[in-house]
Amino acid sequence: MVESFLNRRVVILKTLITVKKVKEEVERLQRYITLVESYKADTVEKQIIKNYACSNSLAKVVKVMTDEGYSVDHQYVSSVISGKPSDELHRIIRTGYMKRTKPSRKSHRKSSYFYSN
Repeated sequence: MVESFLNRRVVILKTLITVKKVKEEVERLQRYITLVESYKADTVEKQIIKNYACSNSLAKVVKVMTDEGYSVDHQYVSSVISGKPSDELHRIIRTGYMKRTKPSRKSHRKSSYFYSN
C-alpha cells in the first residue's frame, strides 16, 4: 500500500493538488493501513481477504494459502473476494477487485453470449 502511495506521489506533484487534499489522502490511507493490520483473520475466507489486501494478487494469495497448508485455488479465492462483503475490509477489497476485473468480465460475457447461441 505504501508503495502504491509513493507511485501516486508523482501524480500528486504533476497535478498540484492542495495540501488539504494531500492530508485527506494520507488520513484515508492511514485508516486503510490500520484496518488491514488490525483485521482478525480467524477464518479461511478472512485470511484470503487479508492476504489479498496486502498483495492485490490472486496468484500470491493462492501461493501463501497453499504454503500455509490450505487447499485453495484461483477460482475459490476469486469467489471469496467477489462474494457478498462480510465486513468493511471485504467491501473495500471487493470494490477494488470488481473495478480491476471489469474489462475481463465484460469481454468474457460477450464471448460467452456468442458461444451459447
